[in-house]
Amino acid sequence: MSVHDLRRQMTLLKFPYDAREALNRLEVLFSKPAKQIDLQEELISHYVFGEIDRLQKSKKPHAMKELQLIDTLCDFFRSPGGNPAMRNAVFLSLFPAHNPRLKTLGLLISYCISMNNDPTLSAAGIWLQQMGPTTLESVRLAEHLYSDFFVCLPNAQKVLIDLPVRVPHFTANLLTAFGELYSENKPPLALVKIVGQWIKDNPNILLLPLTETPALPSGCIPMTPVTPIAGLFRWSILHPIRDSDEESDAEEITKCYNAIQQMLMDAVLKLKKINCGNAISAQHLAATIRTANSILQKQPETDESLKQVSLERLGQSISTALSVKCIYGNIQELLALLQPLSHQHFLIEWTLQTYGPETS
Repeated sequence: MSVHDLRRQMTLLKFPYDAREALNRLEVLFSKPAKQIDLQEELISHYVFGEIDRLQKSKKPHAMKELQLIDTLCDFFRSPGGNPAMRNAVFLSLFPAHNPRLKTLGLLISYCISMNNDPTLSAAGIWLQQMGPTTLESVRLAEHLYSDFFVCLPNAQKVLIDLPVRVPHFTANLLTAFGELYSENKPPLALVKIVGQWIKDNPNILLLPLTETPALPSGCIPMTPVTPIAGLFRWSILHPIRDSDEESDAEEITKCYNAIQQMLMDAVLKLKKINCGNAISAQHLAATIRTANSILQKQPETDESLKQVSLERLGQSISTALSVKCIYGNIQELLALLQPLSHQHFLIEWTLQTYGPETS
C-alpha cells in the first residue's frame, strides 16, 4: 500500500479506531529495513495522540478521549501475536524525551499496574532503560506512580507487591528511578517498606538489569544498564543522619533499613561470581559522600551513634564494591571525597589505606 493510500484509508476511520490502526501500521513499519520516519511521526502525532489535524492546529483531547486512548494502547500492547522487539520500538517512539506525552505515559502505567497489564509494563521497562532510569523523565514517572499508589490511593499498594515476579525488568528499573527520586529527601516509610519487600522476596531484582538483554529491533543500541544498588545504598547510608523519624516509626524503619543494607551487601558480593565491572557508578557513590559530608557539617550535633551507623554503612558499601571490582568511573575522585571522613570511622580509613593511590 502506498503512503497516499494509507493516508486515505486512515481518514475514513474515527477515533479510537484510527489510533489502533495507526499502532498496527507502526508495528509493520518498524519491521521494515527502510525507516519511513516522517510517516511514523505523522501516524503517532496525528492519529494516535490527535495532536494535529489536517490544518496543523493543536487539539486538546478531553478526559474521555484520553481514557479511550489509554485503553487502546493497553489493548495493542497486550494483543497476541506481536513481535516484542517491534512493539518495544513502537512504545519508545510514542514517548520520546522532553515531550508532553509523558503525562499520558504516567496515566497509562498506573492503569496497567492496576489492571495487571504485564505486556505494556514490560515495554515500559525497556523505555525506562533506554531513557535512562535516573533521567528526569524516568524520575517523573516514578513520582507519578508514587503519587497514585501511595498518596491518592494509599490502600492500593497491595497491587505493587508482586510486580517483581510479573514484570522484573520494569520493577528493577523503577527501583532505580525511585532511588533517584529520593536522592535528596528522605523516602517515605511506606515506599521503603515496599522496596524492602520487593528485594527480600526477589533478591536477584537488584542485578537483573545486568543480566537481561532488552528486546530491541536490529540496529537499536541498548543503553547502559543501571542497577538500583547505588541509589538504595544512598537511602540506607543517609537515613541515620537525616532528620529523625517520629518515635512511633523509628524502630520499624530502622529494621527496614538494616535489612535493606544487608540485602544490598549480599547483592554486591554476588557480583564477584558474574564478574561484572559496571554495576555501580562511582559518580553515584560520590554524590552520596558529598551529601553525607554536607549533612554532618550542617548538623554537628548529630547523635554520635547514628553518625557511626551511617559511616559504617558507607565504608561497608564502598570497600565491598571495590573488593569485587564492580565500580566504574572515577574511583580516585571517590576515594578523595572519602578522605575528610577517614578519621571518623576505622572502616573508611582502612578502605583508603587498602584502595588508595599508593596501593595501586
